[in-house]
Amino acid sequence: MSEKPPRVSIIIPSFDGYRGGLLPKLLEDLKKQTFSDYEVIVQKGYHRQGRAINDGVKKARGEIVMTMDDDTVPGNRDLVERIVAAVDSDPKIGLAGASCLPPRDASEFQREASRQIPRRFFPVVKKTIDSDMVQHPCLAARKEVFLEVGGEDEELIRGLDPLLRHRMRKAGYRVVIVAGTWVSHPMPDSFPKVLKMYFRNGRGSAFARRHYPERIYELGSGFEGDDFAPKKSFASRVFRRVWSFARSVVDLEIYRTGTDIAYALGFLYETVFVRSGPDPGKGHGV
Repeated sequence: MSEKPPRVSIIIPSFDGYRGGLLPKLLEDLKKQTFSDYEVIVQKGYHRQGRAINDGVKKARGEIVMTMDDDTVPGNRDLVERIVAAVDSDPKIGLAGASCLPPRDASEFQREASRQIPRRFFPVVKKTIDSDMVQHPCLAARKEVFLEVGGEDEELIRGLDPLLRHRMRKAGYRVVIVAGTWVSHPMPDSFPKVLKMYFRNGRGSAFARRHYPERIYELGSGFEGDDFAPKKSFASRVFRRVWSFARSVVDLEIYRTGTDIAYALGFLYETVFVRSGPDPGKGHGV
């Protein structure tokens, strides 16, 4: 008799399969979850997150596929159980994710940086809400629905989350943050490392705009009532960035100001000086 397949397949892209010890810690944390009917698929050696996830889905035996990053920290022991229950509760839910909080052992720098920098913090919600904060550090979908919308984009370096959310909504599905769930997606442990990350993010954004402008979609606030507009003009995006920068300066938010500058410099560098050659994702595997 063949082994019964698990209900859930947890797919974790990890370039080196270790991530400085964070991946082994995540695997140990998963063993403590109240939900145990799952398999873990670690996808090693990929330079593209989208390709790593798609190949993981091909291997997946579960009817629900869930992604986590190799540095994800589950916030509550019933995280997987709650997300699976949400997916089971409504066939119109296409993507289900969790809120994002700093880890319990975060430094004061990491906590303050998470508070200042957009989309690094989202409070736990008391009811399941439609949201643009569903991101790869923790999201789940029925495998058949994931394949129905075409899976992940395999060429983009940046912008995978908004593109997948757009595909789900375009197909008529909801994208939700599940009540009572949260994970941590830790900030780097120093400001120079954060600046380096956002410089690379800026390069990745410019790379996508140059090669795949039709795949760039808007990042919403994530809160209920957001219009989740999939497309806005480049001019409006620039204005939003400038306005955000001005507010961070006025509010003396040095971490947000610094990351805005680093992102802009990365975007400018990729746009002006890198017209051909290797893309900014090479050497920075998932």
